[in-house]
Amino acid sequence: MVASGGELRHVAAGSYRAAVSDVPEILELVADVCQAPMVALKVADEAHAHFAATLGMPMAVDVPKSRSLCDIVAGRNDTMVVDDASHDPRLADHPLVSGAAHVNFIAAAPLRHDGHIVGALCVFDNGRRDLDGETTRRYLERLARRVDAETGLRHLLDNRSPLELAGQEDMLATMSHEFRTPLTAIQGYVELLTDVPGAIPPVFARQLDAIGRNAGRLGRTVDTLLRAAQQHHREPVGDRRTVDLSRLIASVAGSLGPAASRIVVDGPGRPVPVHADPQLLEVAIGHLLSNALGYSRADHPVVVSVAAGLQPVVEIRDFGPGLGEQELTQLGLPFFRGAEARRNEAPGMGLGLAVTRRIVAAQGADLTFASPFDGGLVARIVFG
Repeated sequence: MVASGGELRHVAAGSYRAAVSDVPEILELVADVCQAPMVALKVADEAHAHFAATLGMPMAVDVPKSRSLCDIVAGRNDTMVVDDASHDPRLADHPLVSGAAHVNFIAAAPLRHDGHIVGALCVFDNGRRDLDGETTRRYLERLARRVDAETGLRHLLDNRSPLELAGQEDMLATMSHEFRTPLTAIQGYVELLTDVPGAIPPVFARQLDAIGRNAGRLGRTVDTLLRAAQQHHREPVGDRRTVDLSRLIASVAGSLGPAASRIVVDGPGRPVPVHADPQLLEVAIGHLLSNALGYSRADHPVVVSVAAGLQPVVEIRDFGPGLGEQELTQLGLPFFRGAEARRNEAPGMGLGLAVTRRIVAAQGADLTFASPFDGGLVARIVFG
């Protein structure tokens, strides 16, 4: 028996509601960005629209789904902004509008899961607003996408297949919460400051851009790490297409800030095409470059060699302490960290190279490590 569209939407809404129950205090960010005193995250079921999370709400009364903001945005398949709700026939008798809250401004952006609109991220105001409706719409849509992304990630964690990393499930869930929560806030406030003319003096524009760029890169890395850490989840293949390996490496190196000055790239001086997902490959190359920079002495370069051919090759070499033969065989296993890293209490969980290895394999390439006799570590990727 094939489920109807309504049934599928109900299932998607249930999954969203279960995941959103642990979404952190992102509503504070929504309130600040949208300059609204009241914020609510609503998720619909078959009969009602429920307040899953609220901020500043004097009352939170569930209403029939047919009268809810969830159904209105689902019917529009778009964000709604209403400046005077008391004169809108859809909203005039809503408890927030007709009741003691005296709400006059309402904006609601759709929340999505598995291709279905399952709820709405809403802001309410009962006074004169300084932020215009179109700007509120733009901010709210961005924030709704962030809630969707975090909720989807939490749903993925809560429904993951058993890992062969015994006892590490709690660590992964904690990492998701502790990393994604501040990253979401950082990215949201950077976008807000960027969009407000004159909010940041020009002299700090470069630093703000670096904050946003690196927060975005770290967010993508965490997302990919969590997906790749699930052994029974689909492989991180992504959208494979023809990518210029030389240009991608230059882009990743440039995103590493001042440390990029220590990276020496030796390439053929022409495009080196490979078949891979560019975003995933950026994560993998970024892990290898960051690892090499972290373990090299500050006065030594990290050398990247790129070779074209039927099987393009990229080698990343550092001049750090290197690894022993036994450690080399374990490098890239989840949660493995070398003796030097443990001794120096270097930051990290030993997951970066495990993610990198899985990404590289899913792109049809092979990753190996070697420690030359004169020291250091060489990571070698051969594309098929």
